[in-house]
Amino acid sequence: MKYVKLCIIFGCRIVLRGLYLFPVKKNRIYLSSNLGQSISCNPYYIYQYMKEKYPGKYEYIWEDINKTNIVEKTVRPGTLKSIFYLLTSKVVISNDGFGSYIPKRKSQTFINTWHGGGAYKKSGIDFITDQHPVDLKINEICGKQTDVFISSCSKFSEVMAKAKCVSKEKFFEYGMPRNDVLINHRNSEIITKVKKHFEIENNKKILLFAPTYRGEEATASFQSQLDERKCLESLKQRFGGEWVLLVRKHHFVKEGNFGIGISANDYPDMQELLYAADAFITDYSSTIWDYSLTFKPGFLFVPDIEQYGKDRSFYTPPETWAFPLAKDNEELEQAILGYDEIKAKEKILAHHHLLGNKETGKATQYVVEKFIISK
Repeated sequence: MKYVKLCIIFGCRIVLRGLYLFPVKKNRIYLSSNLGQSISCNPYYIYQYMKEKYPGKYEYIWEDINKTNIVEKTVRPGTLKSIFYLLTSKVVISNDGFGSYIPKRKSQTFINTWHGGGAYKKSGIDFITDQHPVDLKINEICGKQTDVFISSCSKFSEVMAKAKCVSKEKFFEYGMPRNDVLINHRNSEIITKVKKHFEIENNKKILLFAPTYRGEEATASFQSQLDERKCLESLKQRFGGEWVLLVRKHHFVKEGNFGIGISANDYPDMQELLYAADAFITDYSSTIWDYSLTFKPGFLFVPDIEQYGKDRSFYTPPETWAFPLAKDNEELEQAILGYDEIKAKEKILAHHHLLGNKETGKATQYVVEKFIISK
């Protein structure tokens, strides 16, 4: 069946070349986040920057399954209309990639911003369990169509070049556009915006819990083992103040138990949540990287680390990551109560050094000026 799938892919690539009859529009930009599931992440930060910097100069087409009204023009992913716009856009920007059945034109530039920084759980061919030749070929097709791959650090460039079959010279280490806001830390209105959205009193502090998914993408689930009340009480004891818990699930997760926290699943911008959070708990998510750039208190709650390591494996040892590891609620409580600002900063800096941090705080500007407006 897998070879039949590969034949279908090649057949689609041949048929879709018929759209080459339509010219590529130099001012048209096609954007996609999370395979069209949302208007968010690095592509959205690029879009916002360009709308402000170059008003009226470009036409933006967003791939969006939800028909969101926060952008001018959307197309449903996988439709002939979306493929038409994709193959007639001068620049295509995605935080994941587009299908191997799409025959990118030589005159087009595909920018992969990816959807995570650092180097944590394995990806691409490093995560393909059976290493079937067809899966490897599909990965190779996608890799060869990538013109630019935006990187957050040297380690990311190293491992993803192999994992995604993209040559190393196509990686540009500017940092992720979505992280500019976390590095520059100049927009306190974001905190007010987030608290107003969730009806949180201004004097209260926010704990954000954002674990990654378990299992395969199509059947992803998550069952929280976090003792929320004990966690909030520990934060109050260590840092003072009253605390509120926001819970953000991974977008792959359709079913799961996330405890008693306020759901932040529908909030459109994860970076704003990270910006507003006073403390953060995750597990194996690449948001470790993002939040470490703020140098605020972070913790890794990993009760299933042995099993997860066997199932997924890691690019770097978890003990070298930016935040302390806790395998159960008692260890998490001790990590919070014993939090030391100086040691925490040293651990984060050591992590950045180990991975070769390349975040600039100007990633959006660099990407736009070098790969979009210069084309």
